[in-house]
Amino acid sequence: NLSEWSRGEILTAEKELLGFYVSGHPLDPYRELLDRYCLHDSETVKALESRSVTRIGGLIATVQRGISRRTNKPYIISTVEDLKGTFQVLCMNENYDKFQELLQPNGTVLVIGEANNSENTPKFFPQDIIPLDDAPAKFTKQVHFRLNGSELKPDRMEELFGIATSHPGRCPLYICIRRQDGRLVFLDTSEKYYVRPSEQLRIEMIEMFGSDSYYAKVDASLPDPPKRRWQKKANNGE
Repeated sequence: NLSEWSRGEILTAEKELLGFYVSGHPLDPYRELLDRYCLHDSETVKALESRSVTRIGGLIATVQRGISRRTNKPYIISTVEDLKGTFQVLCMNENYDKFQELLQPNGTVLVIGEANNSENTPKFFPQDIIPLDDAPAKFTKQVHFRLNGSELKPDRMEELFGIATSHPGRCPLYICIRRQDGRLVFLDTSEKYYVRPSEQLRIEMIEMFGSDSYYAKVDASLPDPPKRRWQKKANNGE
């Protein structure tokens, strides 16, 4: 008997045979993460000034390795797909050593780095690259569990705090109560109930308390652009 293909295998075959996806996209399960934690996508990033720093994510489609003729050092150029198109990530020098194991085909990543829009396909020089699944833990400032006032019952609160304690972490947790008059009441929790934000935590809350029961306050701050060599020399008085 022939075993059924997995969804991933079907999508891979569609892309290889047709050049595009038909039955879905490999990033469909990551839409929420991409929408919430990316600051730009492969289309909107083109409106940025070149060398702007931003946060962008996607699926690694191809990885090209080579040796620089100028420096005789290895480099990686990865083509990354998101839901709007593609962009490239260039790693060389210390970034090659730092990120080479993470840049593998079919991996999902979040890239924090400097965008170069001088070509049709945006190119990024990363300051950091992390697995896309780690984005909530790294870039969430607060988590809110949102409940209707009618759900303030001992058994429901026990279920809520049970979810929190099954995802222990360092991110502050707030309980947001919707009153019948429409007003919101926020209750902060002790560190005992602080959580590690994740997609699994979001899913568990939604399954138990409804689609609007989970909110993550995202940290949209970005690192400063890296200094150029001439800037470093100027700062050193050379």
